[in-house]
Amino acid sequence: MQKKLVQSSLAISAAAALGLSGALVASPAMADNAPQKLDLQNEAHVQKALSGIEGVNAYGTDGGELSIGVAEKTDEIKKLEKKYKNIKVTEGIKELKPYASNDLVGGAGYLVKAGDGGGACSTGFSGWDGDGKPVVLTAGHCSKIINEQTNEFDGDTTVDQTEKPSIAQANGGEGFQASGAGVIGKWGFHNFGGDLLEGADEDQWPEPSESDIDFAVINVDESKYNVKNGITDWTTADSDDLAKSTTEITEVGAEKSGAIKKSGRTTGVTTGTTFDEYNDQFQYANVGGRWVHGFGVTAPIDKPFSQPGDSGGGVYQGNTAVGVISGGGDYDDNTSFSWVADLDHSLEQSGTDFHLEKPGEETPEAPAAPKAEDQTIEPNGEVKGKAEAGAKVEVTWEAKSTTDGQKTEAQAAEDGSETVTADKDGNFSVEGPKAEGDYAFTATAIVDGQESKTTEFDVTVEKDESETPAPVEREISIDPKQIAASDFVKEDEGVTITVQGFDEGEKVTLEVANGPEGVEGITLDETANENGAAAFSIYGTSASNPEAYLGKYDVEVTGANDTEDEPALTGSFEVVADEDGSGGGSGGDDDGNNDDGDAGDGNDDDGGSDLPRTGAELTGLAAGAGLLLVGGTAVVLTMRRKNNN
Repeated sequence: MQKKLVQSSLAISAAAALGLSGALVASPAMADNAPQKLDLQNEAHVQKALSGIEGVNAYGTDGGELSIGVAEKTDEIKKLEKKYKNIKVTEGIKELKPYASNDLVGGAGYLVKAGDGGGACSTGFSGWDGDGKPVVLTAGHCSKIINEQTNEFDGDTTVDQTEKPSIAQANGGEGFQASGAGVIGKWGFHNFGGDLLEGADEDQWPEPSESDIDFAVINVDESKYNVKNGITDWTTADSDDLAKSTTEITEVGAEKSGAIKKSGRTTGVTTGTTFDEYNDQFQYANVGGRWVHGFGVTAPIDKPFSQPGDSGGGVYQGNTAVGVISGGGDYDDNTSFSWVADLDHSLEQSGTDFHLEKPGEETPEAPAAPKAEDQTIEPNGEVKGKAEAGAKVEVTWEAKSTTDGQKTEAQAAEDGSETVTADKDGNFSVEGPKAEGDYAFTATAIVDGQESKTTEFDVTVEKDESETPAPVEREISIDPKQIAASDFVKEDEGVTITVQGFDEGEKVTLEVANGPEGVEGITLDETANENGAAAFSIYGTSASNPEAYLGKYDVEVTGANDTEDEPALTGSFEVVADEDGSGGGSGGDDDGNNDDGDAGDGNDDDGGSDLPRTGAELTGLAAGAGLLLVGGTAVVLTMRRKNNN
């Protein structure tokens, strides 16, 4: 972008649009590192401060402050802003283009020469080809000299000048007067339909082809005309400058059912309706004795959609270019009919690379709109959404009115906005309002200066009134309380010790505090699960001499978070001779109490089957104890983890 030091009336207008006033001056640079104050009374200082700074599109002074308008803040602008404390920078101010009578837009008239005669057609849409050269799209039959008796081609026309708008038929004049701006350019691609439909027998006519299009490209002479995006609405024709008031065209697409507009040199801007019943049946129409691919549009007979001279005129819906006028006539006594060469099809068949913005100067594509669902949060809770990774997301919110149309004072005070950055996964969040109630939120993503569409969603702020579950009582369960020695040495039998009432993730320690003669203390750690429970399994490993384990074992279980006055959970189990025992099975207390008076869970099914068990092995008996020696080898008591069920 060229450096703009606001030397023209155009720049003065831009400054006025910013609401600025006063002399268009700046102040000199100062050598101090600390922010300096510009002297705004010296124009030379202004120019010196701004020299070498690109991207300034407007400025002015007001109240001792220099206001600068820029499209976006460059590093140079940021340094300037940091250097002087009385500079205000406003982003989003684009460079304005001067209006000129040689700006060529869609819907304007142009003249063609055909031997000693000639005629007038209308431009469709202006733009650029793939090489960045300016072009105008129009109807192909405007490029042909057509024999009125035979419909045969007698050669090609020559592109001439634009038509003077103020005396064009669309503005109430007789038309056909050259603008004086010079010849527009030369024909590029141009085609009108297929083979001539000769003879009265329609069965003998050639079949239509996809390439039967009524479409032409004018390669514009850059020395005489500037192409400009948009299609004229003809409201500025008296000034002979149709580019002053246009409808922006942002894309090329297929026509949609419903209302449709056209701009041309004979009838100006007109409105019609797509002829859906006709278009559902027919893709081709006989225009001047040749098949032309397209679609039909109807309008009232007294307000026709197109007339002779509108050929090539741009047909559009909203900001989408959909075609150029090919032909037309009366459909019945009340309806006029126009045939439109569909633009997307014509571009494809002609191989034309057409751009609505000059290649290399396109505005970056807008990012996708953020995603955010309606959500309910607690006061000051997180409001969450997703956007493009790294995007700046502007989030705004406003309290909704109640049924009586009022807002509480607390809610109204919560209205606000915040800009956050989406993380590498696209997640973003803001702290929600504190006051309870319903709020309307919006989120807009900004990437490379381009804004997405705005997403709207609702957020309800309310306190969580659900009761906090009462803490689970500390309990221990031992299953079985008494076990036969032959069962104790089976891995899938043994004794299961289950505890609950601890904190999630708390370290829980089990200790075999006392046991038969020769048994040393055994300890093992486990971590309480999400329910605050843990489980341990104890069994013997010497199946050849189970009697070595006979006796009573006392266990204690403590937690890492226990306080000094919080007692350990205690219990006991006994390994008995087979002839004295029950042969295994449940030995837990059905009443939920253990031998030492500690509370159990009273439910053996909940004991160890649904809980994780410890996972390390630890020898618990001292070697050399005669009672526990079998063939000179120490019998070990083992504790180890079992898999979760």
